Amino acid sequence: MPFVIYSLQRLGLFAAALLALWALHLGGWLLVVVAAFLAWAVSYLALAGPRDRAALWVSDKVERRRTGPRFSPALEADAMDEDSEAAPGAGAQAGAGEVASDPTGSERQAEPEQDAVAEGEHAGPGEHGAQEHSSGTGQDRPGEKADGQGEEQDEK
Repeated sequence: MPFVIYSLQRLGLFAAALLALWALHLGGWLLVVVAAFLAWAVSYLALAGPRDRAALWVSDKVERRRTGPRFSPALEADAMDEDSEAAPGAGAQAGAGEVASDPTGSERQAEPEQDAVAEGEHAGPGEHGAQEHSSGTGQDRPGEKADGQGEEQDEK
């Protein structure tokens, strides 16, 4: 709250400087720039106490946020309860061959995870010698060998 008070005091000084300079018939962008500079100078000299209180308040808040709990005590307690329920030994997880129950209450056989593609099931291009081309026929182009070297192999 000291930060809000200090900020309002600085805005008040700026408004006072703006009105005073406007009364002196200063106008345009120069009015705003001179008022801002004048308000800064006066606030630096006159508001040292509120500025120090605001700085301490902000630094305390930052320190509490860094070292203190991130959430409210009630939320922290709920999280601790959930962690203790999920701890090993508190509840058995269904593994391969174990019976697990659905939310509906029916039992089912738990299945181990399977990979989407078994190893070696699909051969990629170039794995079996011949490469497929954009024609999609899987045949080599005329004059091209299976290893992709072309006619250069024939000359040797």
